[in-house]
Amino acid sequence: MLNTKINNMNNVQFTPEGQLKAINVQFSHKAQLGRPVNPNSVRQQRLATAPGRKTGRPINPHSARQQRLCELEAKRIANGGTIKRGRPVNATSERQLRLADLAARRAAGTLKRGRPAGSGKKADTAKKVEVVVVGTV
Repeated sequence: MLNTKINNMNNVQFTPEGQLKAINVQFSHKAQLGRPVNPNSVRQQRLATAPGRKTGRPINPHSARQQRLCELEAKRIANGGTIKRGRPVNATSERQLRLADLAARRAAGTLKRGRPAGSGKKADTAKKVEVVVVGTV
């Protein structure tokens, strides 16, 4: 009972919506994981005074990865927003012809489904071998 009162008092003392709104920092209920933000900290004050400043590692526009990303973006724009990935399909291959035939028969309703029924009885083709043990142990 005492712990719940203390926790409730802590929740009442810290209302991030009001304190962060005063310094132009956005608050989201979905982003309450981890420890709460102290709006009076030096870091929060710095972020509030320079809202356009980005944190994290800066991007090197001349790196190989950024060059590749720019080329991919140019291809995406040239192809209407999509880039084909992976190995292209050969429409005349044996597998693709078989898949097309199956799809056509499935659409027509003539495709038999499941395993073939078979005759029902199978002949016993295994040879019987008798083992004779000679001698005593």
